[in-house]
Amino acid sequence: MASLIHQDGRYYAQFYDSEHTPSRTRIALKTSEKRTAQRLIARAEDAWALGDYDPWRHGREHEIFGWEPGPEEDLSTLGKAIDSYLDSCSHLRPDTQRTYREVLRLFEDYVGSDQHVDRMRASRIVDWLDEGVPSDELADATRRKYVKHLGYLFRYLVEKGAMEEDLSKQVALPKQVERPPKAMREPHQRKLLQRIQAHHQRHAGDGRYNEFHYLLLLIRLNPYMGLRAKELIHLRWQDRSDRRHAAVDLKGRTAQIVGGDGEFETKSGRRRVIPLPEEAIRLLRQARARRYKQCPFVYHHRGSKLKYSRLAHAFYRFRKQAGLPEWVNLHSTRHAYGTRLAEAGTPIKVIFMGHSTTRVTEQYMHVAPEQGHHYVDEAF
Repeated sequence: MASLIHQDGRYYAQFYDSEHTPSRTRIALKTSEKRTAQRLIARAEDAWALGDYDPWRHGREHEIFGWEPGPEEDLSTLGKAIDSYLDSCSHLRPDTQRTYREVLRLFEDYVGSDQHVDRMRASRIVDWLDEGVPSDELADATRRKYVKHLGYLFRYLVEKGAMEEDLSKQVALPKQVERPPKAMREPHQRKLLQRIQAHHQRHAGDGRYNEFHYLLLLIRLNPYMGLRAKELIHLRWQDRSDRRHAAVDLKGRTAQIVGGDGEFETKSGRRRVIPLPEEAIRLLRQARARRYKQCPFVYHHRGSKLKYSRLAHAFYRFRKQAGLPEWVNLHSTRHAYGTRLAEAGTPIKVIFMGHSTTRVTEQYMHVAPEQGHHYVDEAF
């Protein structure tokens, strides 16, 4: 089964097969034209069904995409190898590409673009971390991140035959200390709400009363839902005929989180359904009763979809006024949800957080929302 994905103005074909690992793979169609993308994905699906094309093995390197084998790529030096690797990452999210580029270019600046990759030694990585990175002292987490990104490059070169082994595996790193996520607690919540409400009272007569209604709702509601910022700003009121968008279903006491029409993509790439506790339903019903001119979005600004920049600016403004620490941020309202459920002894498969890499938490896909209601009601 293949799906057409539209992201950042470009189209991708996403294939799914439960017998493959990973079960999903995405192919850049390298077009911004929907008709062209539809034609390419149909051609790929036909070839896949006939056994002439394997998305996991071939990727774009197949005649259905007009691909022909080119001359053997020169990956002999670090500069050329990094250029090639970054080009192969063009299908990833812009933020991910930027992070890879920043780390790898830092390493290239220290080692030199003319360094032959087959003569490189793990000691050069250690020297770079100790001396070459522009920081007096590199945090342990940053060291692990830098080595991890170098590992991506080295494994790419091993696959291409330009290196014999992944040198990042030879670098000793400090063990990662597991720290519980910092969650917004009731005292933080109360101080933020008081500041926002005080602002509304001061401006009751100048047309700015309830200016930050969306922030009041978020601070009260998201600890019962655990959404990421990009998920909550796209959250809509349920349309029974529409399964393409993130939406709340008050009758079913659930929220479905799924990206639609290229608006955004969930981190795991999958749809998830969240059972909602009674307090969340109460807050949502109040918000729906007061919604602006049948606006489809739960969080909005004067009837239009809320922009992340507006939301973030408002949150940071009132956090500063309330004198709260910097770790109290939008994401801490999401952590409040997971922390509350975990403290109540909720089975991990019921904590619907939509993580992208933890296989255990992906079991939420197999749990009926009705089962989750028992646990969220107990927790909240």
